[in-house]
Amino acid sequence: MIQSARQKRKKRQDIMGIIGIIGLLSLGAGGVIFLQSNNDPLDEFQCSIKNGPNAVTAIIFDKSEMYTNDQVTDIKTSFNLWLTGNEASSKMIRDSNTGDLRPRVNLDWFEEGNLIQIYVADERRLNEPEGLEPVAQLCVPKDFRESNQWIENPAFLKTEYESFVSKFSSTIDGLLEKSEGKSPIMETIVRISNSESFQKHPTVQHNMFIVSDMLQNSDNWSHYYQGTSWNNFSNEMKGTVFMRPRLNKVKVQIFYAIRQNDRDRSIQTNSHAAFWEQFFENANAELTKPWLLIDG
Repeated sequence: MIQSARQKRKKRQDIMGIIGIIGLLSLGAGGVIFLQSNNDPLDEFQCSIKNGPNAVTAIIFDKSEMYTNDQVTDIKTSFNLWLTGNEASSKMIRDSNTGDLRPRVNLDWFEEGNLIQIYVADERRLNEPEGLEPVAQLCVPKDFRESNQWIENPAFLKTEYESFVSKFSSTIDGLLEKSEGKSPIMETIVRISNSESFQKHPTVQHNMFIVSDMLQNSDNWSHYYQGTSWNNFSNEMKGTVFMRPRLNKVKVQIFYAIRQNDRDRSIQTNSHAAFWEQFFENANAELTKPWLLIDG
């Protein structure tokens, strides 16, 4: 049967229409798949439910003594920068291997998707039945400045990002306002290393960032009364949890406060540093050396 020109044109239009519909359906399906692949729901701490955090960093604040005004300023300023993945140019240090300038701390600990927790070395909290829980914890959100405006909401991401920084900044401010009791640093480290909060994600890298003068002072051991000799400590504490805390491959950074009074300064010697280096080595942790000094 011979088709008329009008019939041929209509048939061609029908075919093009079908092709167009198939194309739209394919595009729509592709969009759904793309959105599903990029839709990663978050838990109560803003961490990925599907994948969990990329790493866990516990920041431990020792509140046994007040910090000087200069030390408070340095702690606040430093953490405000680190929490946003930055370092002050004036604080950069020269790498002994490459000669290049680098941040004082490992900024990888504060990357997007890492869970940041804040704990307090507090004797009262250690004795509570529920144990030592973080006073704040959140995953680092995506930096709104790196958002894709076609598929993300930069304004929403900016609000999330600023909320994250504000929450930790205000928490840190509150922790620096007063001092409390003794200084159970070892007990705090051991309790955190065994806690569900810290151990909940066993397959990712774990880090500890300790803000302290590292002057251990508790009923179990006191640097003031029993000294900083590792041999004496290891003999006294043989078989206790303090000789083998669960810190295998945990990376440790100490933000070290030098105290002003003569008694404390007489303890904060090379022997004092060696005590803690042995403590973490005995636990198979990876301690960053040299320690990072708090200004002031």
